[in-house]
Amino acid sequence: MRRFLIGVVAIGVLLWGGTPYAHGQKATEMFVPLGQSPGLSGKVTIIGSIETISARNRTIVVTGSAGSWSVQVTKRTQIWLDRSTLRLSSQNGTFADLRKGRLVEVKYEGSKRKSKGPAEWIKVEITKPSAKLEERR
Repeated sequence: MRRFLIGVVAIGVLLWGGTPYAHGQKATEMFVPLGQSPGLSGKVTIIGSIETISARNRTIVVTGSAGSWSVQVTKRTQIWLDRSTLRLSSQNGTFADLRKGRLVEVKYEGSKRKSKGPAEWIKVEITKPSAKLEERR
């Protein structure tokens, strides 16, 4: 009976001990450079350039090598400015930071790659310093 109990506790510790990775990744995702999210980039996320923006509908169309995707930007959507190419830390962004031609990585809500729907988060690559972005620092 004692061995059984130790076995159950050990399995519980192993299973419970594996969950912080997912929570930790969510908490630090904004600091991971565009296209480098372990287990997500290119598998669950889409990467491409913003082709069109509709401020009225709060949607963008992203075009990449594998096609085009429609992305709905909701109040829950987190927008992050990836400034790693400038050797600066990432910042929170807004819908106004989504501009035609910018490279973005989008993760739709849920765990599957989709062709349209609401986004959980959007990373926007910033390659040139901007006075407006510097004011946020």
